[in-house]
Amino acid sequence: MRAPWLALALLLAPASALAHPLQDVRTPVEWSDAPCMTIIDRSQDPVYPLEYDIPLEDAPILEDEPLDSHTHQFLGFCRDHHLDELLPNWLSEADLEDSVMFGLGTIDTVDLELHVLDNAPHWADCFTRISADDERRPITFEVAADPVLWDTSVLAAGTWVVEGYTYEPWYNLWSPHPGVFKVVDDPDPAASPPAAALTFTEQTVFVDAQIDLTGCVDAMDGSTMTLSWARAGTGDPQWTVFETELPVQNGSFSLPFFAPAEAAGHPMLIKLDVRDPIDRAWTAHARALIGVISSLGGGGDSDDSDDTGDDTETEGGDTGSDETGPTLDDNESAGCGCSTDNEDDGPIWALSALLLLALRPRRPCVQM
Repeated sequence: MRAPWLALALLLAPASALAHPLQDVRTPVEWSDAPCMTIIDRSQDPVYPLEYDIPLEDAPILEDEPLDSHTHQFLGFCRDHHLDELLPNWLSEADLEDSVMFGLGTIDTVDLELHVLDNAPHWADCFTRISADDERRPITFEVAADPVLWDTSVLAAGTWVVEGYTYEPWYNLWSPHPGVFKVVDDPDPAASPPAAALTFTEQTVFVDAQIDLTGCVDAMDGSTMTLSWARAGTGDPQWTVFETELPVQNGSFSLPFFAPAEAAGHPMLIKLDVRDPIDRAWTAHARALIGVISSLGGGGDSDDSDDTGDDTETEGGDTGSDETGPTLDDNESAGCGCSTDNEDDGPIWALSALLLLALRPRRPCVQM
């Protein structure tokens, strides 16, 4: 295992010293002005204008790259996923073969079932291309100013999440929308399944500190909510329920949660399950991690335990853009390497956790 001082040195190293300098990072889709809950009533209009932004333009002269590299595309998914579950790096085998032809990688490093969305069994019949592969958008302010027209008429009514996709092989980038979309044919909540999203920002807290879990929900009368947490970075989250059978009140919510001692030294995943009286359900996963530390001294209580480490008053979510690929380490993609078996390393690992979470991008969601 790396020494803690080495991990901290790598964390603080200038971009020019790292294998992938900042200028090589893929340009994400920005969702900073996105609402938490969007209800698309197809009885009024099945076509929804999906708005997005970009942080900067990325329109290079392409050399030894596919002609549609450095572009954005948009997809919808019929279920949410937690941060440990990475979406496939590739949308189609055609994209993969095109990239291999340009010498960007070799096909023998790719699992055609797990790493290609079109072939992935766990996403079969659960995603839709909002924009087609041949409609990928240049990453310019002029193009981003025009909404993507999402024709929902062919979709099953229900709840959807949306992801932006940056196509720049060999490694491509997903940018999750912080909210949720409810496609309905009748605006009455009883006529459609539940929808919900969690929108709190990434933060680091001490054990027993209060965390305000913010989000939004839309479900029929009599629906209930259950909240659970799990350690991130395990690849197989083991969920622990901490609130159950909470009555749903449609709209935005803020629920208190106190960081458990069992999570100390680890980032946490949070999920919300909503179930209605006729057993329709939706699971919303947080777009942000919560780091938990026992104290800067490596153990015991802290007088600063009421400091949540959240530097924003805006209730909202983090898009938590995740670069994916068959050779990436899933544990590192979770965003925090603050777990250690050596109690003497507590202070430096706690500081690493605070720094790493502080350096991750934050894009608050505007709630309903």
